[in-house]
Amino acid sequence: MILTHGAAQDRGVTALLDDLVRRTTRRLGGGGGVVTLVGDRAPLVQRAPLPPVDDVLARLVREPRTLLVEGGAPGAPDVLGAPLWWDDELLGACAFGGGGSFSARDVAAVEGFAAQAAVAVMAVRLLTDDPAVATAPVAPQLLPELRAELDRALRALGVRGGVVTLGAERVPDPVVAVGVHEVARLLLDNAVHHSGADSLRVGLVFEPGTVRLLVEDDGRGFDPATAPRSGLDRVEAAVRAAGGRWDIDSVPGWGTRVRVCWPDPPAPGRAGPAVAGRTPVAPRGGHTLTVREREVRELVEQGLADKQIATRLAISVKTVEKHVGAVLRKTGARNRTMLARFGAGS
Repeated sequence: MILTHGAAQDRGVTALLDDLVRRTTRRLGGGGGVVTLVGDRAPLVQRAPLPPVDDVLARLVREPRTLLVEGGAPGAPDVLGAPLWWDDELLGACAFGGGGSFSARDVAAVEGFAAQAAVAVMAVRLLTDDPAVATAPVAPQLLPELRAELDRALRALGVRGGVVTLGAERVPDPVVAVGVHEVARLLLDNAVHHSGADSLRVGLVFEPGTVRLLVEDDGRGFDPATAPRSGLDRVEAAVRAAGGRWDIDSVPGWGTRVRVCWPDPPAPGRAGPAVAGRTPVAPRGGHTLTVREREVRELVEQGLADKQIATRLAISVKTVEKHVGAVLRKTGARNRTMLARFGAGS
């Protein structure tokens, strides 16, 4: 089970998703919506009026891609569904219907909702899966992760860039940390595919009560009012899922600057100032690894090759390589041999 209903309610994700469903149905012109998680018998969130969607949700789990099912009888409403993906992991599915037919803009809205819901579920699972994560040193890992994402983008473009931090570094709320990483990844992916930039810059600003992210390039720019919404909707979904707000400053021919701000009030028991140093290898459970990264780490420690891990987890070899790199970076292990040797001795 991905996430129990009790855990979801305790962390407030049910209320958040219910509000997002309400907003999305309003954007779609009426009807209802539902969110279900893999392994759960009952929906996590359901809003009426909604036509029968059980078959659609089952198909979305078997064939996880955006799905539009037209009403079988005259006047019967269409149903539009989308899977909830986090990286290569299928978390669940959502479906909307009861408001009539759907347009291409509606498809983008539902896909944006799915991305938003996935971020919310993962943020809660991060807290629920390992209670120690609430006070774990997330920020020391966040900065290396941002640098790794930027390095990947710089290599893809063959350009220069860097990460700059301002303010007194601290450990952000885990939900905010997930949001910062995901939004930075999406923005850098967009820059790689569309900007044609000669330089990329990422800034992380720690202010009292807030954390700000700045991603800037000197590429071709665009008009936000007329740009395709699919990529922007995914970014907006990730921003809002962590409670943030954002704005875009872009002009054709003059590059793009995106500013994102998340509330990050002090919390009792929150770890102290961040130290952007290397994390030493420690016993399993001592790092803020995702569930998938933990699975990959265990298989690496068993001595399996990337292709064997990919087969075991039903993911691509490229995805395995990315997870292995993240595990090495987060644990501080210099190579797979060191990680495997540590696993054998722990």
